Amino acid sequence: MLSLVYRSAWDVALEERPRPLITGDHDVLVRIHATGVCGTDLGIISGKYHAKSSIILGHESAGEVIEVGARVSTLQPGDRVVIDPTYYCGQCSMCRTGRQNHCLHKSTTETGVSSDGTFTDYYVTEDRFLYKLADHVSYEEATMTEPLSCMLTGINQINLLPNFRTIILGAGPIGMLYSYALASKGITGSIVDISEERMRLAASIAPERWTTYSSFEGALAAISPEDHQVDLVVDTTGVIGTQILSNLAHGGYLMLVGLRDGVSSFNPKEVVDRSLKIIGSIDSLGTFATAHYMIEQGLVPARKLITHTYPLQSYKEAFQTLGCDLNDGTLTSSSSAIKVVLQSC
Repeated sequence: MLSLVYRSAWDVALEERPRPLITGDHDVLVRIHATGVCGTDLGIISGKYHAKSSIILGHESAGEVIEVGARVSTLQPGDRVVIDPTYYCGQCSMCRTGRQNHCLHKSTTETGVSSDGTFTDYYVTEDRFLYKLADHVSYEEATMTEPLSCMLTGINQINLLPNFRTIILGAGPIGMLYSYALASKGITGSIVDISEERMRLAASIAPERWTTYSSFEGALAAISPEDHQVDLVVDTTGVIGTQILSNLAHGGYLMLVGLRDGVSSFNPKEVVDRSLKIIGSIDSLGTFATAHYMIEQGLVPARKLITHTYPLQSYKEAFQTLGCDLNDGTLTSSSSAIKVVLQSC
């Protein structure tokens, strides 16, 4: 089967790999139809995020059931499914204390990072990680389920109120999904991005009553003209960090979700004295079913968020659209794309 394999930084290529076999009673063989390109994939390719050499990349996927194990009773060949790629054992100390997204086996089981992923033709997983797709949901739309579930995981760590003054930094797929996830909780706010082209894209697909700005200061002035204080900032860029703590209201939240190395500092006294909360969030934790429901019910316009699709063989062009140039070995911010999906057939 044709597979997109990571060898080392800036060295990825299509290879023929053996079709995986079902070995467990609860295993399911899925024919992959579509996989979204995640920022993590770009981080791995550019050497900014560690992954195991020779693994198949990709983890935001949907496809068709081809074969099922002996004890699989809820699925059958021909079923259309979306894949929850966040494996957890259910038995380790992390899993038993409600932190399945940090399962101790993650170093060998993380899809597309430490174990083979879904930029390929076939993939084997357990039936507990598969959700049936409604007929009206395309495979491409379904690829948005996993990233949306990650946004919902982050939001679950916040004691939200509908009147929270909110700013999201970054109008990429994560920022746009966070806006819709927050909108589902009754929150309105602003999305900030320095790219005018991306701002135009964001303005056309943002949730109702959400606004877009080209600067954090502009959003602050519009949302809170008197004191320039907000209750929640979601930083998807990974470059802002704690420097905006002075703009958080007492009891406010800074949600950090951008996977980018850097050093930031803050005054602990300020955090304590003003009851500020700095939160990091990664992966999905008990939210995949909710994300699946929201995509199915059209609460998140997945189709609008997908700006580009390519066949798997055109992976170089797909990555280039996102600012990742495999020929030059450069990674820059893209202003022309929100979500890019690779199709396996």
